[in-house]
Amino acid sequence: MTKKRSLILVGILFLIGLVVLLYFLFRKDNTSNKEKFYLEDIYYQSGEYLSVTPGEVKEALANKKSFLLFTYNNFCNFEVPSDQVFQKTMTKYHIDVLKIPFEEFKETSFYNTIKLGPTLVIVKEGKIVDYLKADEDADIDKYQKEKTFEQWLGQYIYLEK
Repeated sequence: MTKKRSLILVGILFLIGLVVLLYFLFRKDNTSNKEKFYLEDIYYQSGEYLSVTPGEVKEALANKKSFLLFTYNNFCNFEVPSDQVFQKTMTKYHIDVLKIPFEEFKETSFYNTIKLGPTLVIVKEGKIVDYLKADEDADIDKYQKEKTFEQWLGQYIYLEK
């Protein structure tokens, strides 16, 4: 009887271990399964902000474009303005970023997901891949330190064409 219980226990432990292993092998994890992608060719140009309207953002989404969108407000109190931090990486790699005031951003479908600005949104084929969260401590360095921002962005997109 004891041998039979031991075999059953070993079998159960084996199955539990197998399930855990399979879970870790096949789970969808945003941090480990990121596939880098290129923005549209037109965004590898001069490293500038390109002002857009809500209508132009909607059109880019409808056409399933891949781009970066910076939305800003005049109430940000970061020690270093985030647009200046982003600009350094943009200039270094000649990446153009769409730019829209937060009040106008509210007219886009992104506002259903993103309620605070400033933020930089990474968009692949019309879908949000990731964005900076102004209210999360984990993202503060990405807003304030060029190298940290560049590393974060480089996880998602090819910085050079």
